[in-house]
Amino acid sequence: MERRKKTKLTATQSLVLGVVVVIFIGAIILKLPISNNEGRSIKFLDSLFVSTSCVCVTGLTTVVPSEQFSKFGQIVLMCLIEIGGLGFMSFIALILMFMGRKINLSDRMLIKESLNQNNVGGLIKLIKKIFLYTITFQIVGMLLLSIRFIPKYGVGEGLFYSAFHSISAFCNAGIDIIGRNSFSDYQYDILINVTLMLLIIIGGLGFTVWDDIFNTVKERINQNSGIWRNLTIHTKIVLITTIILLISGTILTFTFEKNNVHIMKSDSVSQKILKSAFYSTTLRTAGITTTNPDKLTTATKFISVIYMFIGGSPASTTGGIKNVTFAIIILMVISFIKGNDSTIVFKREIPFKIIKRAIAVVTISICIVATAIILLTVTEQLYLEQNYNMISESIDFIGIIYEAFSAFGTVGISLGVTRKLSLFGKIIIMILMFIGRVGPITLSFALFSKYNKKRKSSIKYPQCDLLVG
Repeated sequence: MERRKKTKLTATQSLVLGVVVVIFIGAIILKLPISNNEGRSIKFLDSLFVSTSCVCVTGLTTVVPSEQFSKFGQIVLMCLIEIGGLGFMSFIALILMFMGRKINLSDRMLIKESLNQNNVGGLIKLIKKIFLYTITFQIVGMLLLSIRFIPKYGVGEGLFYSAFHSISAFCNAGIDIIGRNSFSDYQYDILINVTLMLLIIIGGLGFTVWDDIFNTVKERINQNSGIWRNLTIHTKIVLITTIILLISGTILTFTFEKNNVHIMKSDSVSQKILKSAFYSTTLRTAGITTTNPDKLTTATKFISVIYMFIGGSPASTTGGIKNVTFAIIILMVISFIKGNDSTIVFKREIPFKIIKRAIAVVTISICIVATAIILLTVTEQLYLEQNYNMISESIDFIGIIYEAFSAFGTVGISLGVTRKLSLFGKIIIMILMFIGRVGPITLSFALFSKYNKKRKSSIKYPQCDLLVG
């Protein structure tokens, strides 16, 4: 008898499948009557959309969470956001450790893929640190937010609101249970704004960056020596790129919106800076808003698309192509303009395989988002034509572009498009959120694993000469 070949999933495929399973489990739970307020049933597509948004830490929703979901449902949302932010494999590893079970090699491979690490060494130690850092940051954020929420909602409700939004901000999820106006009532509250911004930034820096910073600070304080020069090059690039993106985003938003009567024209200079800084920070894939993005100028909407596409840092709670990928592309272009054959950063040469990966990430991402935008223009136009008498207003092109980049970057800011989408439009946005969180390269490896096997060949082909530019 011939033995049937067992199809064994690769670590990448198992990771992608695991995320899908978590999303569907979340959707089923959110569909249950216990998860919804009385008299507010939810369609499975909507519960699937919300679950996808939570697990992919995006924030786009087809319903208003504070109105649709009961306390139990909101707790489910919070758990899905936490799992999505830190990675479901990290949670599985923690559960196994609490149960006293040994983490085998296959589990370590999955964790490596989940945390976007280069090797399996020290993963368990890193997960323990991630859990400790995360709990610490979220508790501090909860305590700061409770200063405002407890007086307004009472102790129990105030602490729950504080915990929910601390987790949502730290995981860059963008889902809130405040109401339809999100945090617009707190747009001038310095404590709320600064707390949320710090949680968003810290969550978006990445797990390996936290670990490097803490270890370096601890070692250098004991040795009484410099800290910056002892950080890894990865950490330095993340910190510098993050600061540049935050400051430039703030300046551009302030410049384009300072005279916008719907946003900040009547505000003082300090209030304008606060609003601009918060919007720039939330573009790091957070999605929490203090202003109505639909009222922004076209210039701000356009630059927002660029910032959302870049996203946060690798191995973090964010989406997008990642700021390190963006930095590598910029450094490569600068090196080319200067006539250098090598791309140098901090007196180190960036390997060609890393540059090639960065180019692949950007190219694949642009193709995915462009395809989604084209499909959305078709599906939403057909939906408008078929339901012309029922739809009061159509979705404009900038709204579709903004929505697509927001979904792919797992940002979660919308120009009021999400709830107007057709069935196929919602599916397209869900796919974008999923790809944005899992990563285009990871998904490509999962889908085309049989083509990814390394085939070493001694054959060398002659080079060709092409005209470019």
